[in-house]
Amino acid sequence: MKLRTFLAGAALTALFAAAPVAAYADHYDHYGDWDAHHEWHDAHWWHENHPGWVYYHHPEWVAVYPQWRVYDGDYDEAHVWHDRAWWYDHHPDWVREHHHDWARWRD
Repeated sequence: MKLRTFLAGAALTALFAAAPVAAYADHYDHYGDWDAHHEWHDAHWWHENHPGWVYYHHPEWVAVYPQWRVYDGDYDEAHVWHDRAWWYDHHPDWVREHHHDWARWRD
């Protein structure tokens, strides 16, 4: 009897422990990550709120959403991503040569 009660309790504990994971199961079908407060945010939220973090921690998302790179920034020769402001401040000639669409943004 004690064993049966113990096993039932363990099964219920496992069920309740899995419930929060199941609630977010649909999020695993697309790109995203957990923030420092254990909240799930999709890739678009991360890109909108922390684009540098996205390029550093999840460059594979940029491969899935290449339109982000067109407007956000670009990689340097060492494959380090920099935003448009950095490129304008450090290599304005490169910007004029490689990203004509950025000129309208900065001017």
